[in-house]
Amino acid sequence: MIKLKLIERPEELTEEVQRQLTEKFKQNGTIVWKKKYIENALLEMSHYKCAYSELRVNTESNYMEIDHFKCKDLYADCVVEWGNLLPSCKKCNSTKGNLDVMKYPIVNPLTDNPKDFLYVKSFRYYARNDKGKTTIKALAINDLEHFMMSRFRRGNEIRNQISDLLNLLKNETEEPEKYSIISKIKSKLESCGPEYEYSAVISTYILYEDNTFKELENYLKANNLWDSEFETIKNTLTGIAMPEKTER
Repeated sequence: MIKLKLIERPEELTEEVQRQLTEKFKQNGTIVWKKKYIENALLEMSHYKCAYSELRVNTESNYMEIDHFKCKDLYADCVVEWGNLLPSCKKCNSTKGNLDVMKYPIVNPLTDNPKDFLYVKSFRYYARNDKGKTTIKALAINDLEHFMMSRFRRGNEIRNQISDLLNLLKNETEEPEKYSIISKIKSKLESCGPEYEYSAVISTYILYEDNTFKELENYLKANNLWDSEFETIKNTLTGIAMPEKTER
């Protein structure tokens, strides 16, 4: 889970439209939130991922559902309120259900920084406090079948690819080939970033739990190959990583 920034509400969702849709929902429970312009804006806001699990949504097998952070059945006035709608995978949305988040608070990626409440270790989320505990239970984000095995496979795949490229780099003597390998390494590290699936968990694993990145960084710096692009990538991943302790 990463911090999300609320974008401007769709221009189609004017105050008058919001009022009309809210009244329509209150009258007969009509599904008023399934509008293409709402769905597109939410997907853009979340990098096409579930706001909670970071599972890629709107793919062939994982369709986006719109989660009402404050449950629509308890807080009908918020049914299309911009800022109360979050893109969600089916697993997180169905598990959260009608939880009253005002009574049992959970992390809201739009208003909370998830790393203040949760940390990651061995591809698993752990709680820093009561709000973190409720979040893990309410969303089932440690579900083995739905999330943990996928995070594990993706993390190890990226780690192995970076390790293989580092070994190639160490054995390469020609300058053009060296910089081609370095470019590929940068691309692999960027694939741990916020635009990609499970980025909080994967960046934590790469930066803090496995030694490959530290070995890479040390080698590049020792050979004057570490540059501003690497530094930017590292800072980006550090910003979304959720280690138990930040010291390295």
